[in-house]
Parts: sequence; structure tokens; C-alpha cells
Amino acid sequence: MIYSSSITTLANTAELSKADVTLKLTGGLIWLFEVDFPPGCCGLLHVQIFDGLYQVLPASVGEDLHGDGVTYRFDDLYLKQAAPFELKIRTWNNDETWDHSTQVRIGLAASRAEISRYLPLLAFEDFEKMFAESIASQEVIRQAQLEAIIKEITPE
Repeated sequence: MIYSSSITTLANTAELSKADVTLKLTGGLIWLFEVDFPPGCCGLLHVQIFDGLYQVLPASVGEDLHGDGVTYRFDDLYLKQAAPFELKIRTWNNDETWDHSTQVRIGLAASRAEISRYLPLLAFEDFEKMFAESIASQEVIRQAQLEAIIKEITPE
């Protein structure tokens, strides 16, 4: 699933007056962070992403992303397994004249099958479990067939 939030930050929004936007998610494995700075931002629009009080992006505490005509794409693995299932997107705009917009996109795998795409060991564990269950059910069928054959050939 891809979650997205388009955010406009007013001109003269100082760093001390940062604007927070909440992006609602589900639980799962975040595999992608994208932050788009369209042309014209001139590096004056700043973005940080938080999970509660923990700064997720950028991981360097107190730092921020900014740019002009660039989309930052981070193929990452961040497990979001505890409520609340949301991220806070914090922005500020040092431009004295113009409002600026950004779009933040989050790629999230919610099911175990989707997560196994990024953590193949999970897929192997699922395969092992399925294989063991298959062998067990085949053994039950084999035993029933064997008993039927014995019953058929054994005189009473």
C-alpha cells in the first residue's frame, strides 16, 4: 500500500512554529519513504517525519530534508507494529513571500505475505510450516490408505 499526504506550508512558518500533519497508516513494514520538493521550493521548505517522539526521517536528530525540484526516495525497512498507526510530518517554510507544498509518500506492507517480499526469511519460515503441514496430511492419507489395503486383503 502507498500512503500519501500533500502538505502546503504557509510562508513565514518559522522552525519554532513547525506545522504537524498526521498521516494515518496501518501496522506493518514501511519499505519506502518519498518526499517530493517541486521546483520553486528553493530549499526553503523543510520536512521531518516522526513516529511519536522518534525522528524517523532523516534519522539524524534535529536534521531535516529540503530541496528544489527533487524527490528523495529512501528504500528502507521500518517496522510499525505499535499503535497509534500514524506518522507525524513536521514542516516549516523559511520563504518570506510564498507558500510551498510537498508530497510525502509511504510504502507499507501490511500482511505477512507482503512483508516476506522484503524479509525473505519470513517466506522461508512460512514455506517450512506449509511443507510440514503438507507432509503431516499426506501421512494421514497414506495411513488411511494402508489400513484400507490391509483390511481388504486380510480375511476375516
